[in-house]
Amino acid sequence: MTTPNTMNRRTLLGALGSLSLPFGLVLLGGCDSGAKTAAAADTAVSKGAGIPIPRREFPNHEILDHNGRKVRFHDDLIEGKVFAATFFYVKCKGICGDMSGNMKKAHEILGDFMGDKVQFYSFSLNEDTPEELRGYMARQGIVDKKGWTFFTGAKEVIKDIRWGFGFSNPSSEEDDDLSAHTGMVRFGHHPMDKWSSCPALGSPKGIARNVIWLFPPNERPRIPLLDFDGASGARPS
Repeated sequence: MTTPNTMNRRTLLGALGSLSLPFGLVLLGGCDSGAKTAAAADTAVSKGAGIPIPRREFPNHEILDHNGRKVRFHDDLIEGKVFAATFFYVKCKGICGDMSGNMKKAHEILGDFMGDKVQFYSFSLNEDTPEELRGYMARQGIVDKKGWTFFTGAKEVIKDIRWGFGFSNPSSEEDDDLSAHTGMVRFGHHPMDKWSSCPALGSPKGIARNVIWLFPPNERPRIPLLDFDGASGARPS
């Protein structure tokens, strides 16, 4: 069994190797570096002479949520949405529980910003049933968390979704190994075509900051637990 630290390093390198620069921002320094990287991106956009960038499109796969409701990946989960997405499976003996715990803490930090403004998505890698997803959510204490939905589907469909987010391994054997699955969070602001990633085992505050920095400066909320002014990026000295 791969240890969490080895898993994180291995999956991070695999994910980084598969991403092209136009897809978005890849954060090497952990979640807390996201604010600086996103701030630089805001400056670059403001100096970009207003050249429109077409929004990335994704396959419109049909999948099920944890209540058994059919949804379309692109139309219902991506189009016009702001989100943070992770991958896991119910019988995972490795990093899944810790990842979910970190995302839960980030969700609590974001508070009322969740649901209407931001969605959390968790995708099963192992064709878990909606009933199994609900059981996992209950064990993790994340039932009825506003704006957080779990999804399942055929393995090849979820694999295509994972690859579409840039999480793949050049080795097909390792790519298909559930015990070595990605430990990254993919952040996306589809209307702005703005993307970033960071380790799900990083700081929950860092995860929350990455979500906030997806938004334009004038739309970022002030969240005291993050210890900085989201609108300006100012931090206490």
